[in-house]
Amino acid sequence: MSRAPARKTRRYEPSNNGSVLANTAKSVLVTAGVAAIANIGRKMVTQAPTAMARDWCEGLTREHEATLAAIDKLAATSADHPQRRTVQLTALKHMIGKHALQEENVVYPMLRRSPEGGETFGDLHKDHGEVKAMLYELTETDKADPAFDATLRNLRDALEEHMREEEEVLFPALRERLSEAENRKLTRAMNMAGVMVA
Repeated sequence: MSRAPARKTRRYEPSNNGSVLANTAKSVLVTAGVAAIANIGRKMVTQAPTAMARDWCEGLTREHEATLAAIDKLAATSADHPQRRTVQLTALKHMIGKHALQEENVVYPMLRRSPEGGETFGDLHKDHGEVKAMLYELTETDKADPAFDATLRNLRDALEEHMREEEEVLFPALRERLSEAENRKLTRAMNMAGVMVA
């Protein structure tokens, strides 16, 4: 009796497509989670000078100091390192943008309510516009060009003058005019505005 050759039975092996898809999904979720945690950390670091301050006035003063320190660090970076300058400029622009938003959306409207507030309000916004124009010029200028250093010096000078007026005259007068409850409310609103863009 001859036997028919035994048929080879194929074992079912699942396709790797499912595991590749699962691994990809897992990788995307892990990356998104890490990015979310990094974003929260960045927000905390960026908002720390303001959030740790006793009130909005002190917080903005701390941000002024941090901004001038960032400009000085950028100025001290050699023109031989244009990429490093670009990274530092990006961080500076973010810092100034966040700060400007806090002032323009929360603090300046309160200043405007004072008797001389209308004119002051316009002057402060004009100063911010000039700073934004200089930041744009710095962005567009070759980081090794001597014009970059000149514009950076002009930016620092303009900011220092603007900050001095805010810190020595405008902000203390506003803080004095507001009640303790109003100052607390202004501090919370300013911190919330900062967290949104930090």
